[in-house]
Amino acid sequence: MENGVPGALQRLRAADILHMAGLTAASLGQEYNRTGTIRGTQRQGDRLLGIVELPPGIDPLARAADEQDISIQDIMVAPRSYTVEVELTGTHSWQSSCSCDESGELLCAHGAALLYRWLAQPAGFEPRIQPSAPQEKPAPRPAPTAPRPSAAREAPKAESLPNPPANNAVRYSPDLVNILVQIALGELRGIAREYNLTTNGLSRQQLAEQIVKAMKQPDVVRKVATTLEKPQRQLLAALSLAGGLVHDDDLRGLFERFSLGQPAQLQRALLALQGKALLFRVNSFNADLLARNNGPSDLLDIGWFVPAEIRTALRVFVPVTSFDPEQPDDHKGSPRVQALPPLRILADLLLVARALDGMPIELEDAWSAAPASEPEQPVLHPNTAGSGHNTALLSQPKELASPALLEALQKKVSFAPSFLRFAIQVLLLAGIVQRPERDAPFLRILPDAAHLLLGSNQTEVLSDLFQLWLQSPSAAELFALQEDGIRLLCRMTPLNVPVLRAGELAEENAEARRTLVDLLAQAPIGQWMQFTAFSRFVYRLNPLLLQRRQRLLPAPHWWLEAETGKVLKPLHLGDWQRAELLYVARLIMGPLHWWGLCDVALSSRGRLLAFRMTAVARWLLHNIPLDLEIPDEEATLDTPEVLEDGQVLLPCSARYWPIIQLFEQCAEATGVTRSQLRYHFTPQALSQALSQGYQMTRLLVVLRQLVARSEQDSAAQLLARLERWLAGFGRARIYTGVTIVEAIDTSVMRELTATTSLDEYVIRSLHPTIVVVKPDATERLSDELKRRGQSPLIYNEDLYGSE
Repeated sequence: MENGVPGALQRLRAADILHMAGLTAASLGQEYNRTGTIRGTQRQGDRLLGIVELPPGIDPLARAADEQDISIQDIMVAPRSYTVEVELTGTHSWQSSCSCDESGELLCAHGAALLYRWLAQPAGFEPRIQPSAPQEKPAPRPAPTAPRPSAAREAPKAESLPNPPANNAVRYSPDLVNILVQIALGELRGIAREYNLTTNGLSRQQLAEQIVKAMKQPDVVRKVATTLEKPQRQLLAALSLAGGLVHDDDLRGLFERFSLGQPAQLQRALLALQGKALLFRVNSFNADLLARNNGPSDLLDIGWFVPAEIRTALRVFVPVTSFDPEQPDDHKGSPRVQALPPLRILADLLLVARALDGMPIELEDAWSAAPASEPEQPVLHPNTAGSGHNTALLSQPKELASPALLEALQKKVSFAPSFLRFAIQVLLLAGIVQRPERDAPFLRILPDAAHLLLGSNQTEVLSDLFQLWLQSPSAAELFALQEDGIRLLCRMTPLNVPVLRAGELAEENAEARRTLVDLLAQAPIGQWMQFTAFSRFVYRLNPLLLQRRQRLLPAPHWWLEAETGKVLKPLHLGDWQRAELLYVARLIMGPLHWWGLCDVALSSRGRLLAFRMTAVARWLLHNIPLDLEIPDEEATLDTPEVLEDGQVLLPCSARYWPIIQLFEQCAEATGVTRSQLRYHFTPQALSQALSQGYQMTRLLVVLRQLVARSEQDSAAQLLARLERWLAGFGRARIYTGVTIVEAIDTSVMRELTATTSLDEYVIRSLHPTIVVVKPDATERLSDELKRRGQSPLIYNEDLYGSE
């Protein structure tokens, strides 16, 4: 007997239930059990628990795509891990819950897979026990080899933001009650007393629900947090800024790098935070509960997490060392402050897209063939010298723009290569630029790219593009470190097979990018921050920014080198400043500055001195509306330019969008010249615009103003040419389903009008002798004329004859 039901009897019940399950669920469950991975299997009495991980491929849940308007691509990127719980309540009855949320009376395929695993390997289901808060003292850890910061500690302090950052996905944890229920009743009553809750007569479940209800009240949480000692508050703030979930070893390192006390004081701080439900221990069970709530993807078997309720109530700002951009930089002059207007990046993206449109791709270029849908493996070169045998040097992957493409692009637009790489990446992600194909070896853009990037919905477009870039897996920022002499190397097997799997670098880079953006979301808006102090804080908080997953391995399988044969170890401050520091600086000076999230102050040599978050950051990271000036519809061009061949150059800016829209409708977009949009008027373009109903009056007014303000003969010639073309276009009006009455001369038409009811049926007069009448007038007019002794000639189009 084990927990009330013998294992043999339980397996018989499972077999009977599988026979009662649907045919599809049973067959899929058997296939999942054979090809998939079922981990975390546990048993508690009649209950079976586990996690079903499916192999790559389209999930059977795609059957609901047609009913819910969900694309197959959306389903492919959905999580492939399902947490299942099946309780065998009787011989032919059961209760099940699964994170796939498949409703119905029958067992889902993932529950069937768990039962098949129970029938095949019952010994693999470990008895589930109720874990309690750890009481043992962690073993002391040796002091790190990195130099301990001796300057004044940058203690994170709790403050409040108007709205939580959007990228942190802050939400309440519906399974937090189940986590609290696992705690011993005496400890649970102690937590309830911290929140001034009544404990008499309440069960464990009721106490847990009351505690969670109190934790959802920010004022109550902040009042409980004020009872903590200063090191405990600093540790809680650091854990919140670190993402709310840390590994056991990372927690000790965090405590030491911030100099919060001795190891014994760490144990005391952990017990104090646990006793107030501000911090929880992560184990294999409650990690699965967190995963159901879209928690961090790198949940560990042993670690600590701060509930979302606590992080929502205690908004923590990044510590700031103020900076004055007006002060000279070491007597070398004042810093150069670079600030971009809001939404300026959309106009720059349009310029790059127009410059790429129609650009041919050489056969030797990596983009000459359409890329595969699978993650791309970076190019490997055997490393003959350096860090040892069985290593390879990683070079730029094919997904990034080649140097030849960037060189050709710089001849059209005056942007730095770093921005061009970034712009091409964003345009490809959004589908605005299409890669070349075999039958069309050149780049193409969407026909309505200008309307998309400069139209009336600019804010929504910028928000979508930013989120797309932030979540996309790409190794672009990581490989950009090669410009600073940083090399990326990978370990190889004895058979020269890379240990690095496809797409791993892109995933780690995307994770580091999101981590830094989430941290900057906690920075104050509009305040200049010294970059040196901020980078030191990032090192103390998360030294493994780029190689976070490497801590799970006994030896890293990819690393960075600044010198041949010398591996950079991020836990050492000196090595961290040679790679990770450059990564953070490049991300702030590059993409985050281009998106408009921050202004930067640079030294005379281009080194990042300070930065400040802008109103765009408040909008993109905190969902606070952005107040923008709407462009005047009567805006006029200050310095237009008409080339000798009649082509017109327009500044690429949202301010001139009403005028650009006119040219988009009536002219052909022919690319970019001197970082301006180029348009060419042709008879075909004007004819197409007229056929679509566009009026040319506004266009002629704009061109006349252009001629009046400029002394260019080419502008006057262009205006005269357009007026001559427009005068040559004819107009036609087509009538269908009507009758035409034609008289031999005007006197006969006047007689018909006076002697018949013709006036009652006239729709329009085309000529003094021709009128269009209603179709039902034919028979009546014919009868009236016949009574007067006249026989009109009637032509019936349907009969192709006359009578």
